[in-house]
Amino acid sequence: MVQSIDINTQTQMMLNPERLLQQLAESGGTGCLQLTSQGNHWFLYLDQGFLIYATHTIDPGDRFERHLRRLSQRNEVLTREFRAQVRQQWDLAQTPTPICEYESIRWLVNEGILAVEEAGELIRQLILEVLESYLCLREGTHQLVRFLDVPVVAQFTPGILVDECKANIRKWQAWGEKISSPFQRPYFFGHGGQGNLSLEQQQRLGSLLRGFSFRHLAVILNQDEFQLVKSLYPLIGGGVIVVREPQAPFDQLPRFDTCSFEDAAPVDLDDSGDLSTGFPAIANLQRQYTIVCIDDSPTMLNELSRFLSDDAFSVVTLNDSVKALMDVMRIKPDLILLDVGMPNIDGYKFCKVIRNHERFKQTPIIMVTGNTGLIDRAKARLVGATDYMTKPFTQAELLKMVFQYLS
Repeated sequence: MVQSIDINTQTQMMLNPERLLQQLAESGGTGCLQLTSQGNHWFLYLDQGFLIYATHTIDPGDRFERHLRRLSQRNEVLTREFRAQVRQQWDLAQTPTPICEYESIRWLVNEGILAVEEAGELIRQLILEVLESYLCLREGTHQLVRFLDVPVVAQFTPGILVDECKANIRKWQAWGEKISSPFQRPYFFGHGGQGNLSLEQQQRLGSLLRGFSFRHLAVILNQDEFQLVKSLYPLIGGGVIVVREPQAPFDQLPRFDTCSFEDAAPVDLDDSGDLSTGFPAIANLQRQYTIVCIDDSPTMLNELSRFLSDDAFSVVTLNDSVKALMDVMRIKPDLILLDVGMPNIDGYKFCKVIRNHERFKQTPIIMVTGNTGLIDRAKARLVGATDYMTKPFTQAELLKMVFQYLS
């Protein structure tokens, strides 16, 4: 449990985040540097001038899942089922703290799932992402507080991480006006010149570019995000791909085109691109997955079908929960989207029956409901639901959930 004790008074001011962190590092400071800007909060934890963790309040769960998924490419124990178990701990936490993800990492180490070296690298990558946005803050309030009972997993020299972050920010800035955030979302527009794209490549792009940000796409494809942008950049310039602004809550993060550093050095990126780099990794998404959607509302079923209308998916809609039991046994879907409030057999009972069948022990079952309470989430977990999605949701949110468990 993290406890914080205020030792400094908050002061409204123009911020120089880099200088602030540098002063704490040089003085060997220990504590949590808390910055608040436009209602969002950044937390940088230092121990004798070394960074031991950093987080902010803009969807920390998404950030943690992305980096844990990256690590799962090298650690076979971190399956999607196990990652869902980690997220379940967050949902059921009675007293969540600003560093819930740090406590999850410690739990993974204690359980023997992560080696200390793996945990250290995971923490380093999480700190780097948080520092990216931290360095771009220009106004707000800050205070230093003491923290208690946080065992140190790894220590990092702030200046080294800051330099790495600044180099990454400059890479993003080098793309010019078209791209100002890794959370911008590329969409395949299909008009204008198609360049040297084959029909197969056009179909793959159309299938994949449906609301994921550059950063999320890079994780899904297990690619370096700069190489991914480089492969798509010629198509962005040619109007084949359009780039839309970040979706909430990532639109609250500072844009990189507003960042400037005193020691700024220009970065010359080769923007010619190499289309071959972006496509081989997409090949694994060409398998067609079967998704069963169970809901007593025809309107909701039509909406789910429309959102999932894609060559990558075969969508089966069922509106009778009693008949759906037999249909699911016959169809053997790769993923089930299950409404909670249905007559005869509600979603909880349906999920429990399905989970008792050997064939569906590992099938992802996503509960879809308008209920938002922790008790409802806990009940869903108790009957074996893999995850929980609250209505209303956007197409991008649904696709993110689906690809999280199918890719």
